[in-house]
Amino acid sequence: MSDNESEEKICLEVSQDPTPPKKKQRKPMSEERKEQLREQLKKAREKSNEVRAKKKLAKKLEKEEQEKQLDEKIAKKVLKKDPMEDQITSLKEEIKTLREEGGHAKEIKELRDELNAFKNALREEIKKKQEQEKSQTIKEEVQDVEVKMPVLNPRPPPQKKMKKVFIKGKGIVEIPA
Repeated sequence: MSDNESEEKICLEVSQDPTPPKKKQRKPMSEERKEQLREQLKKAREKSNEVRAKKKLAKKLEKEEQEKQLDEKIAKKVLKKDPMEDQITSLKEEIKTLREEGGHAKEIKELRDELNAFKNALREEIKKKQEQEKSQTIKEEVQDVEVKMPVLNPRPPPQKKMKKVFIKGKGIVEIPA
């Protein structure tokens, strides 16, 4: 055992090194290299800004499309084929034909105004229907709700009063008072 202990001591002494290893220092960067890196960074920032703008625009367009689809679903469900839709589509077709034929700007403008009026009227009808449905559902919910009286728990039976008595050999015992 004494040989093992001496070997361990030697290992411990050798493993302890008072001087830490030195790091190699980099060569100073030249001005040309610094300028090159700055330009690369500038280009990368511009590129990332372009990509972000494209993604933002794409998300915005997708959101608008989803909103349009929801509006169409609501309109179809609430109105169940409104005659105004037929008028709107016919006005759109008229505007297209006038544009293709090179019609007067006044005629096109009048048709656009008429089309916008129909669209606004349709939106108002949809809002009214939605409000009516909400009020009906609220009324139904209020009628369905029953007023429940809280159930009171009956009082537990009164406990018998117990008296603690010391009995020799048994210790403290409870007996009815």
